[in-house]
Amino acid sequence: MGIYMSAVSIPILPAVRLKHILYATDFSEASRAALPMVAAVARKYGSQIFAAHVWSPLPYSMATPEALSALEGKEESDAREVLEKFVRVKELEGLPVTPVLKCGDAARELTRIVHQHHIDLAVLSTHGRTGFKHLLMGSVAEELFRSLPCPVLTVGPNISRRFETQSEVKEILFPTDLSYESGAVFPYLAVLAAESAARITLLHVVPQDDRRHPAAMDESESLRSAMHRMFYPQIDPRCEVKLVVEAGDPVEQILAHMHADKVDLIGFGVRKAGEISTHFRNTVPYKVVLTAECPVLTSHFGNGW
Repeated sequence: MGIYMSAVSIPILPAVRLKHILYATDFSEASRAALPMVAAVARKYGSQIFAAHVWSPLPYSMATPEALSALEGKEESDAREVLEKFVRVKELEGLPVTPVLKCGDAARELTRIVHQHHIDLAVLSTHGRTGFKHLLMGSVAEELFRSLPCPVLTVGPNISRRFETQSEVKEILFPTDLSYESGAVFPYLAVLAAESAARITLLHVVPQDDRRHPAAMDESESLRSAMHRMFYPQIDPRCEVKLVVEAGDPVEQILAHMHADKVDLIGFGVRKAGEISTHFRNTVPYKVVLTAECPVLTSHFGNGW
């Protein structure tokens, strides 16, 4: 259930500046799915791309220290060769790309890259499977978008093929639980919407286990008013805005609106890693990323463009 509204004040919105983009890859087919979006963003904003791969040494329990050093050296050499070949793909032709190879913990090394190269946006992809050596399993991807000190664009395993060629953002979906943390991503969504004169839908879902659920629709007007107060001052008046309140399962409702409106981007404000006690795989952003057919932009307070 939703209503349309038009902005009454003219906010001062900063321009999006994406000088440096981090593209994290594990060389899998899943990571290749993010390439068209990396290229589109880089061309639109004149960005320098840092294509990064973080590798971990294989455990050679029976190897001598000398043999272990040689084997790890070969792993690093092989990874460097694959990375340098990988960045020469046709999607990145004509774009400034710097390969970056690191060894160690993915979150720690990518965070260092973000700081070292002043990264404005990180692009990740995930296949969502477990039990693989690959870097960007779903739970690892969520750890990254909750820990990296910059906004993160994640491409899930069900990304629609239309994003292989589509670069314009015309429909944005912003699910919010009306918490302070959920607002972390909204300034970026508002700026992106203003640049493209996109429609932005603010969606609040009252879960079935919420004490407000039985009367959620009766309270929908007050909940829409709360969304209006919290987020409307940031929205450009050229943008069409839709305020929606639903009751039910948050993931199901988010995906239903994604399909109905042919959404181009979903945005989540998230808590930083360490600030949540639940297992990552139980969270709404994790489940949406693994199911969404469009990219998902996440941000937490403490990072920014």
